[in-house]
Amino acid sequence: MDLVNSPIPMDVNQLYLNGSYTSPHSTEFYSVFNPKDNSLVADRVSIADDIDVDNAVTFAEAAFRGPWGGFSAADRSGCFYRLVDLLEKQLTDILYLDSLTTGNPVSLIPNLQLPSLLCVCVAINPYNSPVASLFIKAAPCLATGNVLIVKPSEKSPLGSLAVASLFERAGFPPGVVQILTGDGRTGARLASHMRVRKISFTGSVATGKKIQVAAANSNLKRVTLELGGKSPAIVFEDADVKNAVNWAVNGILARTGQVCVAPSRIYVQRSISRKFIELYCEAMRDAAEEIGDPQVTTTKFGPLVDSEAFERVQSMINRAKNESTLVIGGSRIGDKGCFLEPTVFLHPNVDAEIYKKEVFGPVSGLKMFDSEEEVIELANDTEYGLMAGVFTRDINRAIRVAGKIESGTVGINCVSVVVNEGQMNVQAPFGGKKQSGTGREFGEYVLRSFTEPKTILINMAA
Repeated sequence: MDLVNSPIPMDVNQLYLNGSYTSPHSTEFYSVFNPKDNSLVADRVSIADDIDVDNAVTFAEAAFRGPWGGFSAADRSGCFYRLVDLLEKQLTDILYLDSLTTGNPVSLIPNLQLPSLLCVCVAINPYNSPVASLFIKAAPCLATGNVLIVKPSEKSPLGSLAVASLFERAGFPPGVVQILTGDGRTGARLASHMRVRKISFTGSVATGKKIQVAAANSNLKRVTLELGGKSPAIVFEDADVKNAVNWAVNGILARTGQVCVAPSRIYVQRSISRKFIELYCEAMRDAAEEIGDPQVTTTKFGPLVDSEAFERVQSMINRAKNESTLVIGGSRIGDKGCFLEPTVFLHPNVDAEIYKKEVFGPVSGLKMFDSEEEVIELANDTEYGLMAGVFTRDINRAIRVAGKIESGTVGINCVSVVVNEGQMNVQAPFGGKKQSGTGREFGEYVLRSFTEPKTILINMAA
């Protein structure tokens, strides 16, 4: 089926292989829906099977050994510059397609920033930022001379399919970037393929573990995993409370809480807890008024991605009522779609599900603390270690506490990888400790993850 408003002629029943939209070998399909009202967006989206996967790998190898292998660094740079020019004209329309199935408000679209020799690499991307994730992985992969097969989330395949053809228009040879749609079975086929040499995955811990096992059991392919989070925000008594509230609220409500860096655990020093909780809850209540149709440009917050996600989060909220104190929210908004009130719990039990597990929704838990030592222990009492925030005017305390927090990134007086005007800082490495993943995105570290050092010894005496 052709999408009526698609900026690029494409059939969502097809895969993007070797430079063109191609009918799959697979006969399995699925449908995607708009979470604002559960209306059908596209049906018969392909689930790539073993032959489709093998075809993509074969095309990628041919591109790597063929024309792409002859591109110099300057040639590759030229392709990227041309791609940026094309994206400036069409990216808004392309991202609109993903808004239709993710619930991400179109008001977020202008805030996307693009980041600037293993052979065949695979990117398996999340549903919450599908096109951004595509470029975050494609940029270092292609810049280092590799080729890439992208498997977008089954919940948000449309934008990735639409953007694919721009790579050839920018001068990248056919086969350098390909798109395989599908569900977890397609991802498993790629993870276990014997001629795929690298996988970069963003998603859940459970799926990340399966990918790592499949990679090890097949050909020991290199794996980068950017997984979940249960990010703590620590607010000391000397902090700028309004700034802390602003970051904490915007962080948990960004993309309706469906981001891995969402500050879902808030620790507030007891002496300012009353003031902080009052302002925080007021801001969360006010935010409920800004939830609405994600395809309306004035909407700030949208629905959860689909009915499955909504029911999972709602069930966690219902169970949490027996393990903590519900302060605000917790209910559905309206009588259709996947809209949920911003939700705040106080004093969750230390073993409460809502406190221990990633919710991936607009739900936070607040606890009070007395001492620095106490809050460091609380913040580190988790299997996650992706993001954290420390709010204080004392820079010595900030650096000291940040150094003791077991997290890949720690913000001081902020709690996000996002900087001015919603742009991501792509120079600083990003990734997690513990079960939040392995490896890093961004900066020089991601370039290393797409290359292998080689030593050549020359005996001049021979």
